[in-house]
Amino acid sequence: MAGAPKPRKQPVQNRSAATVEAILEAAIRILADDGWARLKTTRVAARAGVSVGSLYQYFPNREAIAVAIVRDRTRRLLEAVLAADLGGAAGREAVAHRCMTAFLAEKRRGLDISLALRDALPEVQGRQAILEEARTFLPALQAKLAPALGAPPEAARLAMALAAVEGAVWEVLAQDAALLQQPATARSLAAVFLAALAG
Repeated sequence: MAGAPKPRKQPVQNRSAATVEAILEAAIRILADDGWARLKTTRVAARAGVSVGSLYQYFPNREAIAVAIVRDRTRRLLEAVLAADLGGAAGREAVAHRCMTAFLAEKRRGLDISLALRDALPEVQGRQAILEEARTFLPALQAKLAPALGAPPEAARLAMALAAVEGAVWEVLAQDAALLQQPATARSLAAVFLAALAG
């Protein structure tokens, strides 16, 4: 399976990074206001205050922009899990609950972005981008979970557990986004996570 679309090049200077950030922020605003159908590279460039040529230096099309946003959101979610305080958490369930609580807190912070991208995900291979990005976090997540689990979880099972949690969250969003605010949701996701880890 081909990977999700990628940027043409990565910014290496502060000015380049600021340009990319402006492009992504403009795209997020357009997605949130008008949806995927209205996201056009010309509109993004105009809203970001850059030329279309500058945009094309970094992103060949709107799909690559959407994937960059998906990857950034995935990084933020997994960084939140890595930053979760597991001190004093006794047992697998408590550790998983704290990790999922951190995950949900970050998900709620960027919920508008997730919802704005929902329609674009199938077209841009968004699920593939999420999985590709998550794989880069597996070693750090294995190390974080190893003390609580007695050993690092297998990479394949950990990837499956992350995919199961992401799928469960999207199902919650499809049914009732308000459920993300309820403490019981973190417990449910912790159970999904541990079940997938156990196989």
